[in-house]
Amino acid sequence: RARNYRRAHDRPGHIVSPRGRRPGDENTRQTILDSARRLFAEQGYERASMRAIARDAGVDPALIVHYFGSKQDLLVEALRLPLDPAQVTAGISGLPADQRGAAFVRVLLSVWERPEVREYILGMLRTAASHEIARKALTRTLHDSVQPVVASLVIDQPQRRSALVISQMAGLAMTRYFLAIPEMVGLSEEELVADVGATVQRYLTGDLGRSPGCE
Repeated sequence: RARNYRRAHDRPGHIVSPRGRRPGDENTRQTILDSARRLFAEQGYERASMRAIARDAGVDPALIVHYFGSKQDLLVEALRLPLDPAQVTAGISGLPADQRGAAFVRVLLSVWERPEVREYILGMLRTAASHEIARKALTRTLHDSVQPVVASLVIDQPQRRSALVISQMAGLAMTRYFLAIPEMVGLSEEELVADVGATVQRYLTGDLGRSPGCE
């Protein structure tokens, strides 16, 4: 009986699609990406299996390989931000030097608070501790956000200042979005701008003392 069933359905021109699975079309790649971002953000890289992503997207797992090649390549695409961090902060360079700390925090928060961007950031944070690609993606995103602001200032120790600003913003992202510390989650954007902006301003233009190794 099974043999007769296969013969009846293997006729030339007769295609049998798996029940409940989405065939490939122009929207399939984006559907897979959306599911991957969500599961990487919720579960991390190791726990979000290819099968789980395919099930969430309603597609056959083979389509993930078809569109992305491997799980690691899928992660690279999932971590690609939908905007250019350097462009987001580029306008800050035209402000007076003593206003750039608060403006920098305000601009980044306004972007991070968007649900679609917050999902990217959360995915990076959740996987950065265990996966080199995610760590590099997070570092690059923060660096590209900070660099235009630091480069526009005539200051000493620009690399040290840039690293300090990155550490402050990485800590803010970690405690507000990943760890979800209630006191951090409960702060309004303007409260964070006031509190964190003052520290970022000192890192940008304040007296940091002598850099280790300098005479």
